[in-house]
Amino acid sequence: MPQHLCIHGHFYQPPRFDPWLEEVLPEASAAPYPDWNQRINRESYDPLGAARILDEHGRIQRIINCYEFINFNFGPTILRWMARHSPATYQKVLEGDRKSIRRFGRGNAMAQIYHHIIMPLTTDEDRELEIQWSIQDFQQRFGRRPEGFWLSETAVSTPDLEALARAGIRFTVLAPRQARAISDSHGNWKEVDESTLPKDRPYLVKLPSGLEISIFFYDGPVSQAVAFENLLSNGEGFWQRITSNDQKLLSLATDGESYGHHFKFGEMALAWVLKRAMQEDSPLSLTNFSAYLDQHPPEQEVLIHEKSSWSCVHGIERWQDDCGCSSGDHPGWNQLWRRPLRRSLNVIRYYVDEHYRHHAQQLFRDPRQAMLDYGKCLSGKVERDEFLRRHQVCELDRSQKAAALKFLEMQRMSLASFASCAWFFDDLGRIEPLNALSYGSRALEMLKDLQGPDVEPLVLEVLEEARSNDPSLGDGPQIWKEQVLPRRIRPAHMAVMGACIQDQESSLSFPGLEFSTRKKENILELDYSWTCLQEQGRETFVLDQEATLDCRVQTGDGKYLALGDLDKKLRDQVLLQLDRAHEQKVLSSLMQAASILGRHRERSFETGQHEPIAGQGILSLGMLMHYLASSEEEDDWSAFWRGVLQNNPQLAFLLKSMLEKELERLCSDGLELWDRAGAMIQKSRKFGVYPDIYHLQNRIWETGLDSFEKNILNSFDFK
Repeated sequence: MPQHLCIHGHFYQPPRFDPWLEEVLPEASAAPYPDWNQRINRESYDPLGAARILDEHGRIQRIINCYEFINFNFGPTILRWMARHSPATYQKVLEGDRKSIRRFGRGNAMAQIYHHIIMPLTTDEDRELEIQWSIQDFQQRFGRRPEGFWLSETAVSTPDLEALARAGIRFTVLAPRQARAISDSHGNWKEVDESTLPKDRPYLVKLPSGLEISIFFYDGPVSQAVAFENLLSNGEGFWQRITSNDQKLLSLATDGESYGHHFKFGEMALAWVLKRAMQEDSPLSLTNFSAYLDQHPPEQEVLIHEKSSWSCVHGIERWQDDCGCSSGDHPGWNQLWRRPLRRSLNVIRYYVDEHYRHHAQQLFRDPRQAMLDYGKCLSGKVERDEFLRRHQVCELDRSQKAAALKFLEMQRMSLASFASCAWFFDDLGRIEPLNALSYGSRALEMLKDLQGPDVEPLVLEVLEEARSNDPSLGDGPQIWKEQVLPRRIRPAHMAVMGACIQDQESSLSFPGLEFSTRKKENILELDYSWTCLQEQGRETFVLDQEATLDCRVQTGDGKYLALGDLDKKLRDQVLLQLDRAHEQKVLSSLMQAASILGRHRERSFETGQHEPIAGQGILSLGMLMHYLASSEEEDDWSAFWRGVLQNNPQLAFLLKSMLEKELERLCSDGLELWDRAGAMIQKSRKFGVYPDIYHLQNRIWETGLDSFEKNILNSFDFK
């Protein structure tokens, strides 16, 4: 039986942000959520911050923040998204690290390579940049320097360890098959493999520079069981598997998304294990890697397999060649596209670096140091104006400031294109390679804006060697032309988006772009600002008055651009904006009309009548909401609606969505309305509609209002 248990969660999502808007645009495959970040956050990251432990009757016995008890790493890109879109979850993550310091003496959180690039495949300069930006981001968020660092895909080489050690990092975590040999107490070396390596201790790597770094090797079999053997289907089974191990330290390394996203309610199995480990009679104690390293410094050295990783048995070939490793979704498909994809992005990176090296010195006293310090801007620690004052070679005017920031953003976009997920799966036409090419496209656009060379023809020449396994998608240049270039956002695209909003004046705000439009008859005036670049512009467009919704604008070449001409994700974003803008207005009108019908419904039925005359059309949603909000008992009308919802799943979906928003409003307006919210939940369940009340349960648990436990806290069906 192990004496110590350390469970590590590696939390990572591919960088999905649009490189122009700096926002994640809608992804239809993530429905009913707008995008995959939101879906995975709700299924995994959010529940891990408030994981349920149930009693024998299936009722909530305890809610715990798992981040307080597990070792973990989050990438800067997903944390930036979480801080904006799920601040409560974000605070749970930060709180988990703070409390772990009090519990274990050291924090649970580790840093991670900034853009999740494969470090052995990068340059010394980019290796240092990725590490420094990540450290700066970590310090700003967690209020301390990181001690541990998660290498993307645990891909490692000696230069990577040297770079971590130079940055003051104490340790990293690798897969057991990445160990090549270990030393004994006499300094003799013994070759090891995954089955013979003792994994219950840290090891020391003495580097050629004279620096040192420690390495933990996680337990492979139990970690694999979590990921692939459905071990999370039962908390007690998970606990028994853990306690059947006889290592002094049992450390697991798992994808954090396993808990709730890959395996529904997996966070509850984890919470059960944590609860058992915290009991007074527990045979083992929880720890994290930093605390264990304090108590048990390494006594043996280790040699690693150079250029190895945890998810490619061929080393790191998965991220540069057709090695046979893929998701396995399409047997028979090849990955010959991997090498030309990497080469094309390397071409962009080379010219971006060269242009920066030769021309950024006109703006920055020390261009290299300015780029290293730019992570402080990205983390929000330093405002861009202050950053420029510290690094500018002289006083810069507005256009020079925009150029200076564009140089740095060009570098960031180029680096973002190397996120590991672009090569991980099985085809060039997937969203991850398309995103990588989009970041490269944005970098090329900035390069040209900064009077750099036009490298796009050379990039396309390299991409000619890349071909999708789907014949309809074609080769790299076709994919670039049909799926990458349409993502570029120009002022005309902003004008179309603004024209679709029916108000005379409208504004849209994204992290990377803000713009407003004003309509005067058939003229649309546009003001826009690229936020990260501090670059502003103003343009005027002619509206096509005969177009539906006024969504056609005339471009400079005399052609028209319409909503249907935008990239699909951008179109979906416009529709979401319209949906949100008009949702409450429409619902209020529906509720008002439904209340009139509701007051007279006792006279709506005649003898033998089972269906109402009024309310079968657009008022259905409002009438249903009116019924749920009323205190009246079921009658013939409610029986009618049960049948309607059973035969109209779309109406049931809309009702669920509206009900969740109304419940959130009630529970935000005051405690006296919570009982009413509980009654609405109970009535909706009789209709077969089950609103997501997870966050309401959390709020009630935190307030300790037991009087509402029956109505709300235990209304959730965990089956």
